[in-house]
Amino acid sequence: MIESDKERQAPKTVEAAEPSHLARYKFALNFILEDDVVLDAPCGSGYGTRLLTEKSTKVYGVDIFPPAIDHANELFSNDKNCFFVCDIQDMELFKDNYFDVVISFEGIEHIKSPDLFLKEIRRVLTTDGRLIISTPRKPHGSPYHVVEFSLEEFKKILSKYFKIDNIYGQIYTDIFNLNDRLEDPFAYDHFNYIAVCSSKL
Repeated sequence: MIESDKERQAPKTVEAAEPSHLARYKFALNFILEDDVVLDAPCGSGYGTRLLTEKSTKVYGVDIFPPAIDHANELFSNDKNCFFVCDIQDMELFKDNYFDVVISFEGIEHIKSPDLFLKEIRRVLTTDGRLIISTPRKPHGSPYHVVEFSLEEFKKILSKYFKIDNIYGQIYTDIFNLNDRLEDPFAYDHFNYIAVCSSKL
């Protein structure tokens, strides 16, 4: 078991997770069908992966940090999920066109090669699959971030590999479509973007 720190949340129950993190996973449930096979990458300590099993047939959680996967297996494993230590920039353990939905919350800003990661998602996602991905607005200031994205930068890199269906804003637990509601991201200490994307044919 690991302890929560400024980089990773490590609750002992799903309900004890940080509310804004939990809100993203609950939001993702709206885009999952009961027979979908789902990837949560990175999954951190696994509480979100467990939540996603409420809707999907099978959920795989991957994270590069072995103690996080140990935590996930100890506290959040059930018969509908499984966890693996894996670098999300190279997910060779998964076949092409395997997942119906890929969830990636607050991960892309932590890696050296976002393009490699997005290429891997495109590879493992079915041709009619969905990607739900989030990142905090730039600047965030976390020492753990390798790269940060403005809204335009986020849209630009996603558009190289996917069709963006909608972009949402998140202020704490409030998630809203940016086409329907204008907010100044810099008026808040924390503001996150969530993109819902489909495969680019």
